[in-house]
Amino acid sequence: MKGLSYVQKTAIPYLLLLVIVLAGIGFTTSLFFERFVLTSWKEELTTEASLISEQLDEQLLNLDASYDLSRQVLKFSEITGDRVTLILADGTVIAESDHDLVTMENHLQRPEVQAAINGKIEPTIRLSTTMHQRYIYVAAAIYDGKVAIGVIRLAKSLALYDATIARFRLILYLVAGCSAMIALLLIFMQSSKKFNPLRKISEEIYTMSEVGELKTIVGVDRKDEIGLVVSAHNSLVEKINFQIQTLQNEQTKLSAILSNMTDGVILVNADGIVTLINTSAQRLFNVIRQTTDGVSLIEVVRQHQIVELWKQTLQSGKTQSATIQTSLDKDNIQVIASILGPVLPGEVLLLFQDLTLLRKLETVRKDFISNISHELRTPLASLKALTETLQNGALHDPAVSNRFLLQMDEEIDNLTQIVQELLELSKIESGRVPLEKKRTSAHEIVSRPVERMKLQAERAGITLETILPAELPNLDVDLTKIHQVFMNLIHNAIKFTPPGGRISVAAQLQTDSVVFSIADSGTGILPNDLKRVFERFYKSDRSRSGGGTGLGLSISRHIVEIHDGKIWAESTPGEGSTFHFSIPITSGNDNKNS
Repeated sequence: MKGLSYVQKTAIPYLLLLVIVLAGIGFTTSLFFERFVLTSWKEELTTEASLISEQLDEQLLNLDASYDLSRQVLKFSEITGDRVTLILADGTVIAESDHDLVTMENHLQRPEVQAAINGKIEPTIRLSTTMHQRYIYVAAAIYDGKVAIGVIRLAKSLALYDATIARFRLILYLVAGCSAMIALLLIFMQSSKKFNPLRKISEEIYTMSEVGELKTIVGVDRKDEIGLVVSAHNSLVEKINFQIQTLQNEQTKLSAILSNMTDGVILVNADGIVTLINTSAQRLFNVIRQTTDGVSLIEVVRQHQIVELWKQTLQSGKTQSATIQTSLDKDNIQVIASILGPVLPGEVLLLFQDLTLLRKLETVRKDFISNISHELRTPLASLKALTETLQNGALHDPAVSNRFLLQMDEEIDNLTQIVQELLELSKIESGRVPLEKKRTSAHEIVSRPVERMKLQAERAGITLETILPAELPNLDVDLTKIHQVFMNLIHNAIKFTPPGGRISVAAQLQTDSVVFSIADSGTGILPNDLKRVFERFYKSDRSRSGGGTGLGLSISRHIVEIHDGKIWAESTPGEGSTFHFSIPITSGNDNKNS
């Protein structure tokens, strides 16, 4: 059992002495106050009785005015707040403020009445047989000359006196209690201040033993033994804390580096247990558990190839590397396994670099270079052939030279279109194309590009139709750019739909958007090509015989996306394709148009 502290041992005797002193003072004060209140009441009642007796001598001579006397007694009772009784010299009660006269007995033998008849005013404290409670009574005689003809008696209930004394004692107890608490607090503060350094040292040493944390003790400027102990303690704490802080800073840096690395890091001990794994590695291997403490490498990575790589590194002591696939969309993961040597014996560091995106970017770059080279090579080769033909003598033939010049102009237009579409795509992708949105009806959005493309569809022997609901909301769009999307998609549908086919332009109202669809009955798109149709320069027609730059769908995708919409394609080879894109319904677009 823990004993009392020195502060407690010091405070208890002082507290006992304080309690005794306060008890004595309280008892004396309470006794004095009781006597003071009682004396005050007696003097007050005596004065009031004397004054009232002087006012009732004439009324008492006229016994027929009993009604007036009763009313006068009630008035005096209201003024003084006391019980007032008017008694004749023979003891008969003729007026009473607080009780019915019929039930009141003769009061001649009451001590205060006897004293008044004998010419004295003697306050009396006794139990009232009428009211059945303790009163303090004061009676004064009413004279006709020198003969007492009656007595006026005032009484005050001691219940009020008892309540006043109880309230005073309560206040006294509260004051005494607060004084004791304040004194005790001062004693504890003084004692604690004196021995606080030693207490802090003991607490800090205990804290260090429990949680490994130490703090210096400040505000102690003493030259005694306690001061020397505090000084030595502070010096030791500063040195230890400096070392701890240095280690924590290094650990924080390492943790921040590991957490923010794009490469995955896993540290494995000689038993194949994972001792460290960073966030990137957890994402890479879909680790959802809160901790990997005590978990084996195979449970974390679920790849035997990685485990074999770890074993080879551990056995050979040399760095090993391999390329693995962790999932369908992560098919180029390079793993480098290195042994940490004497620093952490038996520990192997596994570094995972996701090269999937890099490989895809390389593929896109190669495809882009190949596509743009092809798109530029064709018109340039044609221009070269035409100019060589003209140089070889065709220039002197007006008919031939004119035809060649028209072909050259056409090829230059093709080159210009490629450059313009590349520039436009570059601006859209970089966000440098401002949108000039305005509220436009869905029917107007569809009707203009359809009208413009009808002639081209008719020339190709294709039916172009629109299927629109009667009511569609107005939309906030850049009309020119959205028309460009329709033109690109309809032109694309015409290009791949044979004569006699059909192209339908439709719109459907969704919860928060309007979805536009361009469906054709053309050749369709193969599944492998379908997911790439929105890439720039990509053509599902690998022979590239269909014409065009291959940028239209890519431009359309970016225009829809900067309108906060989505674009996608569906197709069944041999049956046709459907291109959908959505435009969100913004606030204020609830006005329907038909």
